[in-house]
This record gives sequence, structure tokens and C-alpha cells, in this order.
Amino acid sequence: MHPVRPRGSLHRPQKAGRIEMNRSIQEILVDRADLVTEMFRSVEPCWPKEGCGFVFERSDGELVVIRTENRADLLHEKDPERYPRGAEAWYEPNMKPWFAAVRSGSRPRLIFHSHPDAGAYFSDGDQESAVVRNDEGRIVERHPGVWHLVISVRAPGVVDEAALFAFDQDRGTFTERARFDARGEPQQR
Repeated sequence: MHPVRPRGSLHRPQKAGRIEMNRSIQEILVDRADLVTEMFRSVEPCWPKEGCGFVFERSDGELVVIRTENRADLLHEKDPERYPRGAEAWYEPNMKPWFAAVRSGSRPRLIFHSHPDAGAYFSDGDQESAVVRNDEGRIVERHPGVWHLVISVRAPGVVDEAALFAFDQDRGTFTERARFDARGEPQQR
């Protein structure tokens, strides 16, 4: 885990927690190209396969990028009928780091993954893995309040752009909220 420290006046740990906890992940990422590029650097070496990870907020407000293994190839190899795609076209994160972070008191803020040689969009497969049906049959988030960043990585393993998605309860789907260029800077929409 690599801590990412807030810029400017947020360097004071006693204030960082309160300030970051009250800000949406979109507001944080728009101000934090360093955090966005740390996620970029963690998925670039995975190309031509999908890379993935999480961003957690520790109890002191510090944001932590956690790269995790994409288990898609392992699952595909064990049961190709149930898991017809490998890591070139699908991601299934190893959730052990997620559970460890939650046990330590950290709060999940973001799931990120890459699309090798494809754009930064929320695919049908991404949507399918990010939602569940509740007891009333309504589509809801699998991880409530957790946003998703999809990172486009082109040959030979260089980030092209990224897009941030949040769940829209009225539509029952994830919608794009922001775009970032290859430097991690927000793009005009």
C-alpha cells in the first residue's frame, strides 16, 4: 500500500481526515492528479491484460492506492465454462486486500481497472459485475457509494485516458462523471 498525501493545507493529518471524508471522490480526483497517475502507473505494467485495484480512505483521511491481482486468468483456467473470458477482456479483483483494508478501519472509495487497447468506458461486463438485485428486484450497487475509474491503456502499456463513473439510482446504472487525460488532469466535458 502506498499512501498518497493531500496537497496544500491538507498536509495537516488532523484536518485531512475530516476534509477528505466530506468530499466526493470526484472532487478529490479533480484536485489530485498525483492520485490519478498513481493508479495509472499501477495498471500500465498489466497490459495487454486488465489491471485493477482500489482506493481506500484510512481513518486519518489519508488516501491509499491498493493494486491487486486480477484473478480472471486463474478463474478461466479452472472453469472456462463458468468464466469464458480471461484477463485480456475481464477483471476479477483479488478481494483479500479489500477485506484487510476494511478490517483495519479504512473506507472503500474507488475501484479502478484498465481496458487494454480499448477506450475508457463502462462496459456491459463492468456494469454487470458492479450491481446486484436487492430483495425487491431493484438494481443496486454491489459496493454502495464506491465509484469506478476505468483506465484506457494502449500498446505498449501506456495510459491514454480515464473515465470516472458513479451509480445513478434513478437509472439503475453507472454514469460518467469525469474524464482524465494521460497526465491525470481533468478534461473539459
